[in-house]
Amino acid sequence: MKKDAMRQICLLEMLSEKKRLDIKSVVDALSISEATARRLFIDLEKSGKLIRIHGGIQAAPEIAPDYSFRLSAVCRTPEKNAIGAAAAKNVHSGDRIYLDSGTTVLKMADALASRLRHGEISKVSIVTNSLSCMDNLSELAEVILVGGIIRPARRDVCGPLAEKNLVLYHFNKAFLGADAIVPSGDLLTTDDRTAIINEVVIRNSDTVFILTDSSKFSSKAFVAYANLKNINAIVISDEKMSKKSLNELRSMNVKTEIIAVKN
Repeated sequence: MKKDAMRQICLLEMLSEKKRLDIKSVVDALSISEATARRLFIDLEKSGKLIRIHGGIQAAPEIAPDYSFRLSAVCRTPEKNAIGAAAAKNVHSGDRIYLDSGTTVLKMADALASRLRHGEISKVSIVTNSLSCMDNLSELAEVILVGGIIRPARRDVCGPLAEKNLVLYHFNKAFLGADAIVPSGDLLTTDDRTAIINEVVIRNSDTVFILTDSSKFSSKAFVAYANLKNINAIVISDEKMSKKSLNELRSMNVKTEIIAVKN
């Protein structure tokens, strides 16, 4: 995929979350110049995907706010690869784990598949609501896909059946994403179905790993599913996390692993 096309996808993902962005936020998030950002704004406004305003942009009325797995999967790939690889190292032989359906957790599933394939670990039991994680791991480990309503845009399943099935399992480790983490310690996601599933998983897990790239500490989302102060959590993020966000986590005594990113 060409650079401009990838930047456009990432920009639209950011805009679907925040509805309005100033030019500095875009420049920092995409690591581009102001001139490049303004060119992206012009191109996307011509196609009707956003509206330029003084100092930045806002979402066009017709842009749907729903999360798109396809959009998210191609954004911040180096960060997600690094976080996923680091998270996979926390899985050991005999573990019973849960993997959620986010794109950063999918990178972890890729790295976990590689470890299983090379015989570094074995006898790992995996429960997931992710159709993509199931595809990657089902030939290498015991994988249980919880039943429920299929959401093609998210590549997952959800709903009452999924929630009921998850109550049956206990995990020594769960790996979850977050669409936003706010200074109070709340973990947020974009929809109530995902929030309910995450709540069930957290209640039934000894340790919860939160895999999230640094952009999520300046994001907003709709539904809180847990607070870091109240769970046994380890946050894995990338080196672009601000000192302010890191200090906020440390003030709550949250274990945090910061990963170097290879571009």
